[in-house]
Formats: sequence, structure tokens, C-alpha cells
Amino acid sequence: MNKRKKKITEEQEWGYKHDFPLSDVWEIDHILAKLIVPRLRAFKDADKFSSPDGLDMRGWNQTARKMIDAFALMQDNIVLTDKDEKK
Repeated sequence: MNKRKKKITEEQEWGYKHDFPLSDVWEIDHILAKLIVPRLRAFKDADKFSSPDGLDMRGWNQTARKMIDAFALMQDNIVLTDKDEKK
């Protein structure tokens, strides 16, 4: 009987050694953004009793909104230039 060895690709080999696919390594910014966005949204909606020095509660909520928007863009793989940001 002639047994053939099944050829294993680099990505399959990676999957056998790690608990996550190789593509997650190359797309780590998107993976992290997907984790961060819902948590930042929950943080923004939660009752807060204080804010960082120099910010009132309104300013702190605006800062949280900017962070949420930035990570949401990363999550959706949208790239803005400085020109787009000024609009």
C-alpha cells in the first residue's frame, strides 16, 4: 500500500501550534478594535463618578466618543487622511 503524506500549508501548521489563526496576527489592529469598541461604548454609557484631571464630565464623554469613533473606523478598515478629518 502506497500511503501519501498530506501536504500541510504554513497556515494549517500555525493553527496546530496556536489557538488562533495566522490571519489574526496580520490583522491584529482589526481584531483589537473589534474587542475595544463594544467595551468603550459600555464604558461611555456607564455611570461615571469622576473624570481625568482637567476634564469635566462633558469633556470626558466627548473624549470617549472620539476614541469609539476612531476604533470603529479601524474595525471597519476605513482610512481617513488629515484632509478628511478636518471636514
